[in-house]
Amino acid sequence: MRTAILILGTVLFMAGPAAKIYHLNHANNYMIASGLGLVMITAMAFIKKK
Repeated sequence: MRTAILILGTVLFMAGPAAKIYHLNHANNYMIASGLGLVMITAMAFIKKK
């Protein structure tokens, strides 16, 4: 589960800048998702494994 969340966070983190570069519609929504991906990656870094 931890790996899946990390992969999802990474994909979301890369989606925002890619949407801006390719001038996709609703690119600002992708940037918000990118911020959420960054939060997910950061949370996984600070939450210790059991």
